[in-house]
Amino acid sequence: ALILATTAVAVFHLPVETIGSRFGGVPASLPALTVPDLSWDSARHMLMPAVTLALLGAIESLLCARVADGMVGDRHDPNQELMAQGIANIASPLFGGMPATGTIARTVTNVKSGATSPVAGMVHALTLLVVILVAQPLASAITLATLAAILMFVAWNMGEWREFTRLGSYRVPYRVTLLAVFLLTVVVDLTAAVEFGIFAACLTFIYRISNLTRSERMTADVYPALAGREADIQVWRLYGALFFGAVKLIEQLEDHLPARTLVLDMKNVIYVDSTGAEELENLVHACHKAGVRLILCGLMNQPLDIARRTGLLGALKEELQPDVAAGVAAATGSEPAPPAAG
Repeated sequence: ALILATTAVAVFHLPVETIGSRFGGVPASLPALTVPDLSWDSARHMLMPAVTLALLGAIESLLCARVADGMVGDRHDPNQELMAQGIANIASPLFGGMPATGTIARTVTNVKSGATSPVAGMVHALTLLVVILVAQPLASAITLATLAAILMFVAWNMGEWREFTRLGSYRVPYRVTLLAVFLLTVVVDLTAAVEFGIFAACLTFIYRISNLTRSERMTADVYPALAGREADIQVWRLYGALFFGAVKLIEQLEDHLPARTLVLDMKNVIYVDSTGAEELENLVHACHKAGVRLILCGLMNQPLDIARRTGLLGALKEELQPDVAAGVAAATGSEPAPPAAG
């Protein structure tokens, strides 16, 4: 299509814009090495724009690599991708170049043509080099209408349209995010769409994790040693993550303390952030003020590490137990026993 359209325009002298007429042609030689005149004042003003470009470039390149992974059934190395891109973007300005990223359009075109490895990118670069050095006049005659048609064809092939037929199986926040990112990509640009998508995904993640974080009270049906003592001893099992979006669980425990002992099973708590750790410290102080004994059970991994670093372990001293059975035994003065079946 490219060859036929370009030939037709050249033979019949059709009034169609070409690369040469629109942009002044394609350079016939490589740019010379130029060391930029960089001063502290100019570097200071360019720092934040440079960081912004680097972040957006990294996001777009990793997104492009992710799309390629899905098409060829492979897995890319993100560290290798970003290191190579960083080195290239440091060297490019020395030859008059601009910051560049991996682009989805060219990547999808390569994959659709049978490419399965980074060699395709090298061949692409060498092909452009040959065009610049040898076929510059021919490249200048390529029509913009032909390039636009090719880009439309590539865009149609790279669109995963089947995802829209599965919208009904997604939750509402995911539907809104997908449709909003799609519209922003078409109406604005990819950068704005990615920024909004990351922001929306963060909000959705916080919402989902806060809903998954919950508490469950253990009764005498589970631990018979609590029979007749549930007014004095409360045993709660926590699930999920204690972070700024879910500390209300701890606040509710502070508002409804038992008469004597509070046992918290944290075996199923996977993460505690600084806000969660602070709220646990507030619970310790509230229990101390009310004369209630607090026993923590099952602390491990990240929650154990943050409890150690915040001094929570030192504050509780002997009130730490390996599991909830040992915690119930310590609270009731009985021998540790496994939970009742059923």
